[in-house]
Amino acid sequence: MAKTLQLQFTTAGGGTSSLTIDTPVEPVDAAAVAQAMNAIIASGIFMASTGLFTAAKSASLIDREVTEIL
Repeated sequence: MAKTLQLQFTTAGGGTSSLTIDTPVEPVDAAAVAQAMNAIIASGIFMASTGLFTAAKSASLIDREVTEIL
């Protein structure tokens, strides 16, 4: 099973952009995720095609099963 943590942000242009973190530390601490998202926004480092990240929209832990065929 492959797990990822998907962080979604609202951008200055009204769009949505996301960052995906592979193999997050579990259990995922919601307060730590919120703090990290706020730090990402405050840093102003990330810019999507619709502008800088301005607000945290959501965070999701995604669990999927991958079956290798070849």
